[in-house]
Amino acid sequence: MPRNNLKRWSQDEEEFIRQNAGKLTFVQMGEQVGRSALAVQLFMHRRHIVPGGTVRRNLVQEMLRLKFIHPENFMPTRSFFQATGINQMRWWDIYNGRKNVNETEYLALARYFGITLEEAFEARPLSLFETGGG
Repeated sequence: MPRNNLKRWSQDEEEFIRQNAGKLTFVQMGEQVGRSALAVQLFMHRRHIVPGGTVRRNLVQEMLRLKFIHPENFMPTRSFFQATGINQMRWWDIYNGRKNVNETEYLALARYFGITLEEAFEARPLSLFETGGG
C-alpha cells in the first residue's frame, strides 16, 4: 500500500527542530511544523538530534566525517563494539556528545575506521580528553 500521506521534512523544519530540541516539547515543535509529537520524536531519533547539553567539540562526529560523508549513516554492529571495547550505552553517549571520548576509545575508533594516527591527532586537541571512561 503506497504511503502518499508522508511528506518530506524541509531544511527549514529540520533547522527549527535542531534549534529547539530541549527547549520546546515534542508537541510544541510539532505544532510549529505541522506534524505530530510522535513524528517529531521519530525524526529526532532518525537524525540523532539530542536535546540537552553536549560537549563543546564532538570528536567522534569529526572522526566519522573523516571516514564517511554522512556520519549519521554509520550503524555500529556487535563486531564494532567488540573491536573497540566500547559498549552500546557508552557509544551513544560519546556519539551524541553527552560525554567526551577518552584517549583509549579515540585510538580504538581510529584503528577501527582505518584512520591514520596523524589524521586522528590532527582532528583533536589533547586537552579535550577525559581521564576516565565514564
